[in-house]
Amino acid sequence: MELSPYLPKILLALAVLFGLEIVYVLVRRALRRFRPRLIYHFWAISLAALTGLGSTPLAPPDVLGWDILCAAAAVLSTLIGFALFEALVLVRPWNSRRGAFIPKLARDVIRVLLAFSAILTAAHFLRPGSLSGVAWTSATSVAVLGLALQDLLKNVFAGMSLQMEKPFHTGDWLMIDGRGLAQVLDVSWRSTRLRTSEGVEIFEPNTSMAAARLTNYGSGRAPVAFSFSFGLPYLTPPAVAKSALLEAVRGVPGVLEAPAAEAFLEHFGDSAVTYKLRVWTQQVASAMRFHDSVQSRVWYRLQRHGISVPYPTRTVQMRDSLREDLEATGRVRHEIANLLSSVPLFKELGRDTQERLADATRRQIFDDGEILVQEGDRGTSLFVIEHGKVQVTKAGNTVGTTYVVLARLKDGDFFGEMSLLTGEPRSATVTAEGSCEVLVLDHAAMASLLAADPSLAESLSHSIAARSAATSATLEDRRERGDGDEEPQANLLHRIRAFFSLPD
Repeated sequence: MELSPYLPKILLALAVLFGLEIVYVLVRRALRRFRPRLIYHFWAISLAALTGLGSTPLAPPDVLGWDILCAAAAVLSTLIGFALFEALVLVRPWNSRRGAFIPKLARDVIRVLLAFSAILTAAHFLRPGSLSGVAWTSATSVAVLGLALQDLLKNVFAGMSLQMEKPFHTGDWLMIDGRGLAQVLDVSWRSTRLRTSEGVEIFEPNTSMAAARLTNYGSGRAPVAFSFSFGLPYLTPPAVAKSALLEAVRGVPGVLEAPAAEAFLEHFGDSAVTYKLRVWTQQVASAMRFHDSVQSRVWYRLQRHGISVPYPTRTVQMRDSLREDLEATGRVRHEIANLLSSVPLFKELGRDTQERLADATRRQIFDDGEILVQEGDRGTSLFVIEHGKVQVTKAGNTVGTTYVVLARLKDGDFFGEMSLLTGEPRSATVTAEGSCEVLVLDHAAMASLLAADPSLAESLSHSIAARSAATSATLEDRRERGDGDEEPQANLLHRIRAFFSLPD
């Protein structure tokens, strides 16, 4: 058979196919929501084939597969038309923030129904009367198929109801029946795909999602509150307990200043008063890390305030508690006295004086990132680092410089002697690097020692004046001077006596 009569028709079909592919590229550039890639290509091929075969010397009904080709073109045309309508109208391209008019799962169901209707319509027009003979069989088949797929259909309709009601959106973090947080990835015909903070993907059936108790924490764009419960002693006044809890969460990473944190007395328990602390954050994706930071910071703050966290216990022990307490107190006193003896400020003092200082000190524990002293604040206490490290910083004087790191102090270092002995404001900020345990000697304890032995003032002023310029990195403890010279001992002695109301 010669190809010359068919060659123009083949070229025409190829031209139609090429033209439709160019249209596809233009439509994809203009409508990014136009998705039927493979379906469009099959549709283009079917139209090109119909164009070429429809004008051949053979009559179209005589062409092998002509009916099938027409039916396929009709079904594909229906799907392409719906895809264009979806991209132009249903997904609301002019205002994507508001989302689509109809949820994705509902659009998928409509797409399937349209395709099925197009197949039936094409079969009816191409072969009139062909459907009447199988009507009863089709009804029976549909009933059997519906019973077999009832679980799938339940999930489909449950997913559609979820998407229409919109109790959550893609990216939201949900707590399902109190089982922990998981992020919504998408909703399919059968299930909702979730991902936990551990990176584990969960496929929850849509029927379970529709029946579950969902708590939506959002995607992190809007603030959300987490509540923490703490049992504190009955002897602690509520005002003191609430103040300690609120102070503890200031500066915790992720805690928002607005809305502000709140503390409430929740109820009186058997062994403690329960307080609820409400803290706002946007760190929903790292909720476990946020809970750890808040509760750890509260523990450190309560310890420094001398507030214990009671818990119901019953312990029966037979021991000489008085003797054991005295021995423990003696060991602690000896350890602190040894540490104070290594501090240059107290090194020249007698052992008895160092032990009296040890009795007057108190331990405090700070969490990583907590501020021990703030630049510019008034203070009357000295700190000796027992365990841990701190960073000493000062506000920057140049444009673009927020602060300057002056020093990093470790075990045995001290700061705050000028505030302790003269009452001058803190000249730098000291921040804990990791967990830090310090000994604190305040003005009242030093005043009792100086009242008992006024000659200590001269010894202390001599120790401060003799401090080398290298240790001036701890400028939190002293007034900054342009020339860097040590303050004269006589002036220091006069300021110490005036601060403690000692006779000259």
